[in-house]
Amino acid sequence: MIPFLLCGLAVAACTNAPESTGIASANRSAASARPSASSTGDPAAFVRCMREHGQSMPDLGPNEPLRLIPPSGEQERAWRTALQACQRFLPEEQRPAGPPPEQLEQLRAFAVCMRAHDVEMTDPAPADGNMVIKGRLANVTRAQLDSDPVYKAAIEACKDKLPQEQKEGK
Repeated sequence: MIPFLLCGLAVAACTNAPESTGIASANRSAASARPSASSTGDPAAFVRCMREHGQSMPDLGPNEPLRLIPPSGEQERAWRTALQACQRFLPEEQRPAGPPPEQLEQLRAFAVCMRAHDVEMTDPAPADGNMVIKGRLANVTRAQLDSDPVYKAAIEACKDKLPQEQKEGK
């Protein structure tokens, strides 16, 4: 149906994040701190930050580029959360690109619609467009989410708000 968004929502829904967190378990302050970083970044600070967020990062040699390769499986979610929190230390060209403004606005409209249909959800993050399901559906499995009548009704009612790329599953 809308695989791209649902995949992101499922990952977010399966996190054990407390209610006070934002994007896929990452604190929203990470996104707001981004403008203060220089365009050249600070690779050493990035490595320290990732380690502070529980990720194993090798020491960088002189002029050695950062390699941003996420682990697979369950560890990928924690890695992406750490990346979200630490991206302010990356050079501009390595920071995750967010959706264009018109898509971000469509994703906001989708989140508003989902909330109007009793599915608690955050607004999309400007950095990546991710939204997090909160409330009673926050820690359910993908199968539970797909079988929840409230969620299914909300998706059906709100799918027209999604950007065309996500409707087509691109």
